[in-house]
Amino acid sequence: MNHSDIVAPRHYKRDDGQLECFEAFRQMYGNQAALHACMFNATKYIFRHDTKGCTHQAAITDLDKAIHYLEFAKSIYSQLEEEEL
Repeated sequence: MNHSDIVAPRHYKRDDGQLECFEAFRQMYGNQAALHACMFNATKYIFRHDTKGCTHQAAITDLDKAIHYLEFAKSIYSQLEEEEL
């Protein structure tokens, strides 16, 4: 299983493959709600990374998911900064 299958599996996208669920959430509820959701999800995966599955690989998978949400939050902040210029 590759990294994108872990953090962005195919079932997270519409049938046309263009819009991921989280991006749709961002478009519907705005950047601030998306940032809160990113921080919540990252915290959730960090909090439980060493309890779910009880294997090193399960811990790594949850940490990869946390990183994915932190990177998404970072991209939102970067976009907001560019819009301010």
